[in-house]
Amino acid sequence: MMSYEELLEAWKAERTSEDLSELPEDFYRRAAELMAEMRSGLKMLDRGTLRARLAMTELANAEKMLSDIFWTRMDKALRTLRAGGALEVEKLTPEERALITPLETSFSELRKFVDALLRGELRQPAPGPPELGEERPAREEAVRPGRKRILVRFLADVPALVGADMKVHGPFKQGDVALIPAENALALIRRGVAVEVELA
Repeated sequence: MMSYEELLEAWKAERTSEDLSELPEDFYRRAAELMAEMRSGLKMLDRGTLRARLAMTELANAEKMLSDIFWTRMDKALRTLRAGGALEVEKLTPEERALITPLETSFSELRKFVDALLRGELRQPAPGPPELGEERPAREEAVRPGRKRILVRFLADVPALVGADMKVHGPFKQGDVALIPAENALALIRRGVAVEVELA
């Protein structure tokens, strides 16, 4: 579990850095433990005491700092995606990578739409989320029949892997683009270490 002081230092670092600051991989797990501990400790105090009022103020401050850290980091990541830049994946926690990967794909679609407009073309957007009550096929079922390979861009280093075609693929470095068997590509996309590259 992290301390209140560690959370304060992480908040200061994020607020004063133009880019994403470095966070430990287990940052959010330890932060959640801190919040749970603070809430639990507050329940054992008499609400009318000075100690309880101080604990409530400290909890409120911790909530604000943790929320601010998360949303500041999301703002920085979204600014990078909007500008078409590459995210510093190594600076993202596993939870942030999982949350941002779908957004990266969406921003790629947005840029393609605008680029097509500027060329005088109207590009039809990819299907959005299903309407209420409407089911959407799983990603694996959405792969066109006969589509055996998918072009992906790696968001992190990935060691060599034996593909569904029984051939060795990789190793891959962050930023590499490769055409690999669809089964392996989908597994990497689900893990948040790769995104599909759609050719315009």
